[in-house]
Amino acid sequence: MHRGEEVLLELMEGNRRFVEGRCVPQLYSPAHLAELAVGQTPMAAIVTCSDSRVVPEVIFDQPLGSLFVSRVPGNVASDSAKWMIDIAVGDFQVPLLIVMGHTGCLAVGQVVNGQTGGAGGPLRLNVLSAVYRAQRLNPADLWLQSIIENAKQTVERLADESYALRSALADGRIHAATMLYDMSTGVASII
Repeated sequence: MHRGEEVLLELMEGNRRFVEGRCVPQLYSPAHLAELAVGQTPMAAIVTCSDSRVVPEVIFDQPLGSLFVSRVPGNVASDSAKWMIDIAVGDFQVPLLIVMGHTGCLAVGQVVNGQTGGAGGPLRLNVLSAVYRAQRLNPADLWLQSIIENAKQTVERLADESYALRSALADGRIHAATMLYDMSTGVASII
């Protein structure tokens, strides 16, 4: 099994603890915080939405220093997300990349409802591309399918636009996964 797949299983177990209300309490002594200040060894890079209810460290029941996270509206392949990926892959050699969308995503919902102008311009157009992909599938729930297609599309864009990620994928040094977080249940599932 690829190391990235092992990390994914570990995160899924953390999500199970979160859903069941069995999170591991994290206590940080001054010595532990001082140790963390010196360096980090994250096990995964995660691109997710900036929604205040979608916090990977909580959802996956992980301590400080374990996840390298970029949060951007609609979990799109923004320049900051690409920069984060370059650092995560190049400096920390993380074996896993997750792009995680979530139910009820306001950013995707705005685009589904025709709000393609305003702040975030080109990134909104990226989401619009995912909405078009979803429409071609003729789903019962266009908003939800657009959220799913958007997360999948972000993985594709990151792999295309980040040399570090593209190279790591080609060499088998990283595993990429797309996930959907259901805010009503707390379950993060692979899509």
